[in-house]
Parts: sequence; structure tokens; C-alpha cells
Amino acid sequence: MHKKTLSLLIVLGMLACKALTPEPQEIPTAALEPTTDAVSEITPQPTPETVTEIVPEPTSSTGFTIVRLRPEDGNLADMLAEEAQKAATLGQIPVVEFDATWCPPCIAIDAAIEAEDALMVDAYAGTYIIKLDVDEWGWNDGQVEFFQFEYIPVYFKLDDTGTPTGEMIDGGAWNEDIPENIAPVMDEFFHGSS
Repeated sequence: MHKKTLSLLIVLGMLACKALTPEPQEIPTAALEPTTDAVSEITPQPTPETVTEIVPEPTSSTGFTIVRLRPEDGNLADMLAEEAQKAATLGQIPVVEFDATWCPPCIAIDAAIEAEDALMVDAYAGTYIIKLDVDEWGWNDGQVEFFQFEYIPVYFKLDDTGTPTGEMIDGGAWNEDIPENIAPVMDEFFHGSS
């Protein structure tokens, strides 16, 4: 008798499971095929050819622009004039920054900006930073093109035509390379009296 009851319970359990499990539905193959709309949404947009790096784009969340120019992009004076015009269009202050991949303060500044450190974001607000790597541009006897300097990072304010105004600051203006030291100095340089 136990065997019959056990068999009956097993059959009833299987029927109950089948009743509770929904039947698989067939998906039409047209629903699985990508549409041109879906493809166009994920297609990367081209970037400007003369500016090889833009970090970050000007947005309301950062309020500043950073671009990197390379020697192969053209004549420096012409490119600075063009970038200064872009800065003016955005209502931002054009500033040239000379840096290098091996420079500790440069690395610290880039890391703080990438992390969107509030002090640095506030200090850089309203600026248009034009980065030039000293190794790429040929730092020779303290000079790159028409810029003269001894230390990096170094920043030069530009006028609306891309010409240096004579205002500059370098990494010797603060002590330890942390946002708490760098941001107030940079904020004063960018936004203080001209």
C-alpha cells in the first residue's frame, strides 16, 4: 500500500510542478535582429583630428575644458590662437599647461581632476586648459617654442588671440602635491586679480 501511495504522490507532485511552470514561448526571429536605430546609438562619434585628447568635455558638472595638443597637429601659435577662440566662445579663460608623464605634481593634478575632487573642480572652473607635453614639444634649455620656464607643471594665461599675457605660475607655488595645497593657489592664479 505504501508503494501505491508513494507513486501516487510522486505523480501528483510532477503534475503540480508542470502546472506551476509556465510553458516556454517562442520569440519571433525578427525581434532578435538588430535595427539600424540600435546600431546607430552605439556607434562612437568621431573626434576632432587636431585635438587628440579632450579630458573632460566642457560640461556644467565640471565647468572647465582640458585639451592636449601635439606637435604633429600643426604650428603651435596657430593652434593656440584657435584654442583661445574656442575658449572665448565658451566664456572660459585660455591657459597653456606644460606637463610630462614623469612629473609627480602633474600626475597628482591629473589624478585629482579625474577623481573630480571638489577643490580642484572649483579651482579650475571657467578655465580652458591647453596641455602640452614638454617631451613631445622638445623642452630645450628651459624653452619650448616661445615659452621660457624652468619647472613643470607651468601655466601661462593667454589672451583671446592665443598670445601669452605674461602671467604664469609653476609647481613651485605650493608644497605637497595634494588638492588642499594646489587648489587655492590655482584658484587665485585663474580667478584672482589680472
